[in-house]
Amino acid sequence: MTARRLSSVAELHVLAAPDPYAMQVGDSVIAAWAGDDGAVGWLVPSHRFRGSGHLAVLGEPPDAVSLLVDVLAQTEGTEMVVGSASLPRTAPALLPEHLAMERVNDWEWFATSSLPPVQPHEDRVQWLAEADSEDITALLRAHSGRHDAEPGQEHARGWCGVRDDGGRLVAVGAHTEIWAGVPFLASVATVSEVRGQGLGSAVTGWITRQLLANGYDRVTLGMYSDNDVARRIYQRLGYTCWHEFSSGRLVRR
Repeated sequence: MTARRLSSVAELHVLAAPDPYAMQVGDSVIAAWAGDDGAVGWLVPSHRFRGSGHLAVLGEPPDAVSLLVDVLAQTEGTEMVVGSASLPRTAPALLPEHLAMERVNDWEWFATSSLPPVQPHEDRVQWLAEADSEDITALLRAHSGRHDAEPGQEHARGWCGVRDDGGRLVAVGAHTEIWAGVPFLASVATVSEVRGQGLGSAVTGWITRQLLANGYDRVTLGMYSDNDVARRIYQRLGYTCWHEFSSGRLVRR
């Protein structure tokens, strides 16, 4: 298979439609490719491995690997350095001997366009302000080992949370936009000693409803695949898992 370089993000959207993961892709795409077997991939600046690009690939696992290998061959020696990739879950096991993926994270991508059922404690959730930034950061660093956003980061557009009767912040969630105009929920976290009370569900349901009511067509989120509790919450709130990925740094042997 030869990966064909696409002329624009619009062409990528046409080829990948109606997949919502691909349809959210925007102006930060460096380049995009398509295979004759239906696989598509696009390169964006990597937020995890600085100084290189990250290639996201959709398609059947063997086709996704073929596209990745061909893109690496096409970009070798150019300014487009492909340092990491996201592939369909079982695809890394199919990589050729000269290529490996390290520091792998297994994760899932969800989306919804429907208002979630109202959750207990949603009446306690409220938007947070810049003055709450220190409390948000302290909660995340103490009680969330794998959060993706913190106050002050450019893609973090807004925060919501719950305070207890003493004023302590005990649950938070972030509205981020990796792609402009596409809300991506991140850093949903609850203080350890109050977990199991439904505050994570309340935060997620509340902020999802707020964003959809404010005119967004879809709300998205990602979760690490070993987080069974979060998966049950998201599915109960109406989120659908569209993709299971493995992401990591690419190593040439």
